[in-house]
Amino acid sequence: MNSSPSDQRYISLDHTGDIRLKIFGKSLPDLFVNAAYALFDTITEANRIDAQLSDEIIVSGIDREELLVNWLSELNYLFVTEGKVFNRFEIDRFKDTELHGMAIGEKFNSHKHPLRAEVKAVTFHDLMIQKVGDHWETNVVFDI
Repeated sequence: MNSSPSDQRYISLDHTGDIRLKIFGKSLPDLFVNAAYALFDTITEANRIDAQLSDEIIVSGIDREELLVNWLSELNYLFVTEGKVFNRFEIDRFKDTELHGMAIGEKFNSHKHPLRAEVKAVTFHDLMIQKVGDHWETNVVFDI
């Protein structure tokens, strides 16, 4: 499948038991931003999250794939431990093994944010970041 990412951040793919997504990005930082949006859109309705707080996120990894897993795992950690949900992400420094950015969102409110799924972990299963034509894409599996 070679879907155009022009107007899609991600699509859902079939998976038994867990959640598998294909993420698109016009650049690598854009791919990471869209993966983070997809994480919170999996957890709740990301379009209902307001910009009331921000968190600085600094992660590293041995390669792009580990960097993506660590980025998403850190964001999921902030949801699980501090009840924060985000839908805007700004990456100001990006290298294949290091990322510095901001996550913008608000505290989770069960009356406003319907819980769609609890992500236990971001996995390495089926994870390979690659350039396809003029865009980047990857598959991400969330253990739920």
